[in-house]
Amino acid sequence: MRRTKEWWARLDKYERSYLVYLERVQHTYYSGGGYLPDDCSECSACSVPMVGGGGLCGTCGSKLDALIAKANGEVGC
Repeated sequence: MRRTKEWWARLDKYERSYLVYLERVQHTYYSGGGYLPDDCSECSACSVPMVGGGGLCGTCGSKLDALIAKANGEVGC
């Protein structure tokens, strides 16, 4: 959905800023600074260790999806 003024208005101030933050860091890769094994990384948003490539963990990814769904006005958010 197109991000109009009405789209952003469905989110409160905190949700808008958190949505922008999650979208900016979702493709960032944090390796853990040498403390994690080579096949592990950290969530770009909350720094929870996870196996595999970088990006967002399941919890942060779900929160991003939920915020977008709420802004889209989808029922059951």
